[in-house]
Amino acid sequence: MSNDLVIFDLGGVIVRNISIIDSIARTLGIDEDGLKSDYALYEKALMAGLFPIDAYYRHLEDRFGVRVCQDIFRTHFKPVLNEPMLSLADDLRARGVRCVIGSNTYQSHWWFIDEMGIREHFDACHASHVIHAVKPCASFFSAILAIEGRSVEETHFIDDLPQNVMTACLMGIDGFCYQDDDEALRSHLGALLA
Repeated sequence: MSNDLVIFDLGGVIVRNISIIDSIARTLGIDEDGLKSDYALYEKALMAGLFPIDAYYRHLEDRFGVRVCQDIFRTHFKPVLNEPMLSLADDLRARGVRCVIGSNTYQSHWWFIDEMGIREHFDACHASHVIHAVKPCASFFSAILAIEGRSVEETHFIDDLPQNVMTACLMGIDGFCYQDDDEALRSHLGALLA
């Protein structure tokens, strides 16, 4: 039985097509750049679970003079599975490697890991809005390692954003920046797949 832990990012690794701001701006009739700038001010607090989604929707109504009648973060979210990553997780788990999700997200997006059958491919799923820490902060990784009872030396991390991988590597975690090169990732994790 392996002591290794592999943390998979969700958006950009396990699923694609995660952008929602452009679609929301069009639906609400808001200037796209204005909405992106505004969202950037609240994104980390939303994903850390420190600012409720409903409060942000009320903010949008006040700031842009629009009416938000539904959970637009959910209705505009149309993720597409990256099947090779699910297969990789299955292969690793078959070899005794613990595989978990570590994602910056919020409740409005968290539903789909069950609806799309993602959870069944992983041993655990850790969301930023639950652990109250957001990548690339070291506290995000520290929280997951504490929950999982693993050391940095036993941990591998896969993410599509270089800044997140850099933080992991600076902590001593083996990091891989995934850019849709499934074979390169499998080669990187070769020892775990042997």
